This record gives sequence, C-alpha cells and structure tokens, in this order.
Amino acid sequence: MALIFSLSLLMLLRGGMMNRDQASKAQLRIDYHQREEALMRAIVAVFPQKVIACMKGNYATSDVYSWPTLFADAQSMAGTSTVLGAEVLTALGLQNSRNGNPGGSAEVALRMSIQSLTGVVGAVTPGTTEYAAVFGDARFAGKTPPFLEVPGNLQGVDAVRPIVSLGKKYAVQSAELLASVSNYSIYNFIPYPNIRFGYAAPGQPIVAKRNWWAFAVTFGGVADGSASQFQSITKYYVLSLYEIPSQLPIEAASFAQIGTHQDGTTWDASQITISGGVYAGQLALNDTFGASRVTAKQSVSFAKAMLIGGTLVGNDFDAPGVREGLQAVSNHETLPVALSANSGRLAFIPIQRGHQFLQRTADVASTNAWDAYSQGAEQCAISVAITSMVSLSDQTPIELRVRYALADGNFAEISLKRGANWPTPLQSGGDLVPFQTEFTASNRACLTFYPERLNAWLLAQGAASVRVNCGIHFRTDASGNPLTVRQAADVPAPEDMAIIIREGQDLTAFTAGLSIVSPHRVYLGDNLNVTAASATPVGAGLVSGSVFYPALSIFAGELRVGTTAAVRPFDFHGQVSTLASGGAVPWKPMDWKSGSDDAVQSGVAAELTPLASPANLPPVHQMNWLVVIEAIPQE
Repeated sequence: MALIFSLSLLMLLRGGMMNRDQASKAQLRIDYHQREEALMRAIVAVFPQKVIACMKGNYATSDVYSWPTLFADAQSMAGTSTVLGAEVLTALGLQNSRNGNPGGSAEVALRMSIQSLTGVVGAVTPGTTEYAAVFGDARFAGKTPPFLEVPGNLQGVDAVRPIVSLGKKYAVQSAELLASVSNYSIYNFIPYPNIRFGYAAPGQPIVAKRNWWAFAVTFGGVADGSASQFQSITKYYVLSLYEIPSQLPIEAASFAQIGTHQDGTTWDASQITISGGVYAGQLALNDTFGASRVTAKQSVSFAKAMLIGGTLVGNDFDAPGVREGLQAVSNHETLPVALSANSGRLAFIPIQRGHQFLQRTADVASTNAWDAYSQGAEQCAISVAITSMVSLSDQTPIELRVRYALADGNFAEISLKRGANWPTPLQSGGDLVPFQTEFTASNRACLTFYPERLNAWLLAQGAASVRVNCGIHFRTDASGNPLTVRQAADVPAPEDMAIIIREGQDLTAFTAGLSIVSPHRVYLGDNLNVTAASATPVGAGLVSGSVFYPALSIFAGELRVGTTAAVRPFDFHGQVSTLASGGAVPWKPMDWKSGSDDAVQSGVAAELTPLASPANLPPVHQMNWLVVIEAIPQE
C-alpha cells in the first residue's frame, strides 16, 4: 500500500510538472507571437523612411539606411528584448506575483536574431535574379514572387541597403505577370495581394511592380551571459514594397468629396459614373455613382447608408461588431470600405510632393534619385524653358530653349528666337513648329503646344522620336532675362504666361503615351486624344481588338476647358487626381472651369475607370507605395 501510495504521488507530481511545462511552452509561444507582431509592425513603419533616405543619398554607402540599422531601429521601436520593469509591475500590483512566462523574466533577456536566408546576420536576401539560386531551396521554392533584375551598378547593393529604383525591372516571364515583360518590364500587370486594405480586390490585376526581400527571424535566442535555454523558433518572411502608379478612377492624398459641386449642387448621376475604387486621405461621399469600393487613410463618411460592392454600409462600418457583421454578410474578410490605419503589417503611402511635382529648376534632370523618382517634372525627357518675353507686362514668349533626348541616350538643345529661327504661324515653316504663341479671349499671353507636330519636328532636329521624348515640361526661366520674364507663382496669376494645347485629337504617334507637366495654367484648346489606335497593344493584357487610346496625363498648376467664356460640353474618360497633400477645404474632382474661370458643371459627362493595362499608364504619373510583410509558409 505504501508503494502504491508513493507511486500515485509520483504520478501526480509528474502530471503537474508536465502540465506546468506545457503551460510554460504555451506562454512562451504567446510571448513569441506578440514580439513577432511588434517587430513586423515596426519594420513596416521604419522601412519606407530608410528607402527614401537611401534614394536621397543616391544609393551610396551609409550606415544610416543599411539593413542592420533598419532592423536595429525596428527592434528598438518594438522593444522585442525588453520585459516588464519593476515600476510597471508595481503599478499593476503584480510585484509579488510569480511570472509564468519564461521569456519575460528580468534575469533573462531574450534576443531575436534577424539574418538573410544564407545566415548573414542583419542582412536580407533580395528577390532578384542574382539570388535566384538561394530560393531554389525546398523551403522557398514556388513560394516567392517573380524575380526582378537589377542594373549592374546596383548588383549586390540590395543585400546591403534597400534599393527602390526604376532600374529594377522584370526580366523573366512568370505566371503572376499577366503582361509581356518584353514590353512592360518596369510595371507589369500583377495580382493585388490578399490583404484587408482594399485599394483593389485580392487577386485583382493591378499595374504595379513588386520589390521584395526575404529574411529569417529566430525567436528565442538567449542574451550573452545567461545560462537559461529556451525552445527557439525560426520563421521566414518576405518584405514587399509594391510600387503602384495611381490608377483608380479618383485618387487624392488630401480630403476629397464625392457627389457635390462647389456651389452645393449634386453631380448628375446620368452623366457621371465611377467604375472600380476611390482612394483619399479623407473621404466624404454623397453617393457612390457606381464605385465598387472606397478606401481612405484616415476617415470615410457617408451622407446616408449606401450599397458598395453589394454590401450596405454606413458611418458605423468600422465600429466593433459592425465590421465583423459586414464580413459575415459579405462572406469575406476584405470589405468594400476600409481604412489603411486599421490594417496590420502593412502601410499604404502615397508619394506626394505637392506643387514640387511640377517644378524643375534646370534643363538637366536632377541627380538626386528621390527627386528624379517622385517629381513628375524631372521625369520629362523634353524640357521647354521660356527665356525671354515681349515685356514684363506682356508675357508673350519671344525666345525659348528646348532640350530633348537623342537616340543614343544623350541630350541636345536648341534655342528658338522670333525673327531668327522661330517663324510665326503666318511665316514659312511656322505651321511645322510645335510651339507658337497666342492670346486667350481674356487676354492671357500663352505658349501654344501642338502635340501632333512634335514627332516630325524632333526627327528634323536629329532627336529621338516621341517613343522616347514622350514627356514634356514647360517652365519660365528668368535667370537670363529677369526684366521681361515673370517666374510662375504657386497659384498661377492672371499676369503669368499660360499654356494652350491645340491639335491633339490624334495622339496615336505617341505609342508610349504623352505626359504634359507645367506649374503654369494649362488650357485645353481643342478636343484631345479622341482618335483610337489602329490596333490593340500586344502583350498588354487587353482583349485583342478592344478599343485603345494612347495613354495621356496632364499635370498643371491649373487646368481649364476652352480658352473663351463659352461653357463647352465636356466629356471626360479616365482617371482624375490632385497634387494637394492636405488642407481643410475638400477637393471636388468634378469641378472644372472654362477659359474665363466660370464653373463648368452642367455640361460635364465623365466615365471614370481604373487602368485596364500597363499600356494605359502614361509616362508621368503619381506613385503609391504599399509595404507588406508576409510569412513564407513551411511544412
């Protein structure tokens, strides 16, 4: 009996010790998970800052934005190696309690080890063709995105510091790349990730490029000097930065109001439709006009309950319980209305430079990689600088300097001067020059741009065709003649020179699209881009035989319809966005003005649609970044 009694006690003791051990391991797993979440969120927060700093530093060597510094900053922000201090325990009344979490002991500081897939501490393994062999390992094969190819001068640099560059391109066709990489290597047609933030529906093709890096994190490494041992766990992750050119029907980094004009009248729902999604920093909707999803950074407000994507939503869409109910009704975790602030392990960042997007201080493009990437003016191959006017009171150009790209990649320039080599429209050869002058009905001096003349004129100068010279920037340069040239104000003044676009009905010669950028006021003097291409672009992901118009974008200090007081009917197709980055006054995307500043509202018809293909992406566009961290699944 004594032996049986002793054995029973031993069994009870053994069972208690096993239960305590299991509870300890369960608590340790919870501790690891919480530290993992904190670390991943911190990396998402720190990563974009380091990428921008690296671009501003022109990718040069620096510890400021290296991968080890990035991870160290993220770990410091997340506090992954810290435990509850004595003062916190006292404040919680737990100073005399026994800590059941072996990873939260003051005597033992746990350490996370971050390393590349090849074991280099503090480094990553870039998702580029140079490292393709590493991803052939059975742990990663078939589980990673398509590889990018890096230019020779950046080979190997991506493993040392994060590189985001237009030079990183797709080189190998993959099932996830829905357009031809031969024709669309910088931005392809790729599936939107399976995340809650609804810029697009999960799996829906978007025009984008996915930069990515892989790394491993070992949870449970014990700090130096500690004799305690814990079960360690190693997990593998892919950190992605999606470069997503603005492509929704309506996009704004500021406060946008959908459905009303400035005078309070509502949009004509029979004339204005929205297909796809809408994004803004803050968003107010009076109606959806057919939009299937709406997303914002800070807030979304509805004038009434609305059906969006088949789900009835109201202003309480984000309230606890309501969100889960909407998910149950829609039978999907991703809802047609979402806030980026509510999404974990990701960040959606509009690359917004405001009025700087329109600025270019010299004919030669900036050598700062960040400015060249984020300012539309810097992306234009053609720079037109007006260097002399009739007088300070008459801003009619009489001399201008045009810089353009040559076929060999170099640049050349020509100066055009009235009375010398720049004939007027009534003089011989004047009808061949793509730049002329005129006045609007309100007596504004203007430089007139004729897009249909540009290609032949460039070839006559020995320049590359508009396939290369597809972006054009207009500015005034007062440095050489400040007595006659007025520098453009941030808000164009009546005395400033303006730009008129004429003879732009047929843009089919611009096979790479056309972009016009200027801080000046721009008038649409004629119908623009109304001639469809004779054939659908090959390998663009479009249905063969579908109607295709060349890609076109206009970024200006102000945009006006017509050059007179007459209010013309205005039929618009495509996307509309704003360069504004803040402010309390809402942006109203369907508020257009005539040449005399009168509101154009009653005659506006707009079919707002997202990009259907990378072929629809114009040379100059605004950019968004989507940063996401995902675990690489293991058996």
